[in-house]
Amino acid sequence: MLVEMTIEQFALIDKLRLPFGNGLNVLTGETGAGKSIVLDALQAVLGGRAGADMVRTNGDKAVIEAVFDLHGQEERTTVLQEMGVEVADDGLLVLRREIARTGRGRYLVSGRTVTAGMLKEAAQGLADLHGQHEHQSLLQAEKHLDLLDQYGGSLLTSEGKVLEVLDRYGGGPIAGLRQEVARLYRELQAVQAELVALRGDGRDRARREDLLRFQRDELEAARLRLGEEEELEAELRLLSNAEKLGRAAAESYASLYEGTSRQHSVTDLLGRVEAELRDAGRHDPALLEVLELLQAAQANVQEASRFLAQYRERVDVDPARMAQVEKRLEMLAALRRKYGDTVADMLAYLAEVKGELHRLETGEEQVAELEARAAALGAQAVELAGQLTDARRAAARELSERVGRELADLGMPKAQFLARVQPPAAAQAGQIGPKGWDEVEFLFSPNLGEPPKPLAKVASGGEMSRIMLALKVILARVDNVPTLVFDEVDTGISGRTAQAVAEKLALIARDRQVLCVTHLPQVAAMADVHFRIAKEEVAGRTFTRVEPLDEEGRTLEIARMIGGAELTQLTMDHARELVRAAAAQKRGR
Repeated sequence: MLVEMTIEQFALIDKLRLPFGNGLNVLTGETGAGKSIVLDALQAVLGGRAGADMVRTNGDKAVIEAVFDLHGQEERTTVLQEMGVEVADDGLLVLRREIARTGRGRYLVSGRTVTAGMLKEAAQGLADLHGQHEHQSLLQAEKHLDLLDQYGGSLLTSEGKVLEVLDRYGGGPIAGLRQEVARLYRELQAVQAELVALRGDGRDRARREDLLRFQRDELEAARLRLGEEEELEAELRLLSNAEKLGRAAAESYASLYEGTSRQHSVTDLLGRVEAELRDAGRHDPALLEVLELLQAAQANVQEASRFLAQYRERVDVDPARMAQVEKRLEMLAALRRKYGDTVADMLAYLAEVKGELHRLETGEEQVAELEARAAALGAQAVELAGQLTDARRAAARELSERVGRELADLGMPKAQFLARVQPPAAAQAGQIGPKGWDEVEFLFSPNLGEPPKPLAKVASGGEMSRIMLALKVILARVDNVPTLVFDEVDTGISGRTAQAVAEKLALIARDRQVLCVTHLPQVAAMADVHFRIAKEEVAGRTFTRVEPLDEEGRTLEIARMIGGAELTQLTMDHARELVRAAAAQKRGR
């Protein structure tokens, strides 16, 4: 539930703190005082739209902070943890939004900066806002299907087919079936798209096959091998410097082993030094230790000489081989420009070419397979769409009866409400969408003896408000949103019906926290927490103020709502009677 909300520099609000409580929280005040601004701020901190024009004049930024208690909401806590948001040990979640007059705003969840999308995701399911103009959505028939499914998603009926569907899919007959139909619809769309591609223009397909065959043949003829290019480049370096390398090997061999007419070889010099030291060692044995180093040097020189002799024989200037290597490297470079930066890339591309060519060459077989797959998916989708229709019809009967009972309680005992589910005349897979194939429309008749007609044609504003409230009363029992917010859903209602509306809101508040902006004294009398919102001018500026009311303050505010600005003993007595009767009714819940 919503524990408290702080609002700073938002529209007409300078700074407010609202400590909300359990049950029914009402906000009352004169028209234009700023009651709906509070709900606008709540919607903004939950991730709704709010532009820089909402920042109070001369303010740099608006700040809205809402604290929610998540005790008992393990599913929401798990979702937040998956987002990387840790809920405090006390179970409190803090949402904060800063709306800058210039530049970008900030979004924070429990002190962690997040994106706008993450804030909205974190707030999902915490509160459900119903604005004073929301009843207009009932005029849009395309919204009726979702409202029916929301109700039917948790509805259990006694009909065998629906129960069978429930057992198979879980989560409610409509919720499970709708997910399955959506999955089949997506699969069918993918298969049909692949069929369109395979059945494409024959000439285009033939041209594509010719191109792929050419690419395949060219790459296969190249006999590509991983590492070959590096080996060829090393060989080319060797061939390009063969003469220089051979000369260096020959001269080094001569210096080490053969010598020249003008100087002895290194081997000869080492031999002479060794002989002299051996002779001198007879006089001083310490010199004999050097002999071991010279003998090791002699062995290394001889080994190096043998290597150079063999290397000199191997190195050969071969112009024909060099031309062959250069040509191969040029061919690989040309292939790289067309098929990939490396041999590995070209081999991967070759595999792709072979795969696509195989699909095209076996296209007729694939078309047959895909057509069979599409037919199977279509038949399955048709069956489930039919079951979804049955489930919706069962839910529609239940919803129609329950809305009728609620409307009777709201002062419309003769009204008829009908949720009509209309499948297509012919059951074909092509008529199925992600939500099935049904059209759902709410019909209404305010008077006995007149057939129900579309809401847009027969319902007045006050009737729309009562229908919406009836739906919300029913839907509140099948969802798990802890906080419901109503912004003047009592518009156009008075008298006995106003009392019925108040009782309905109080009934919802038994299981949920309810926030309600109202002009009805009957609703205000039912409040568990009551705020009075007023507008005042200070030093030439307008401010919105909020005052939590005690029992006496509530009585005075309800008297004002009954009789206007001038309070009389009669209106005060009437207000006290409303408060007393509401308290007695709540005690008898």
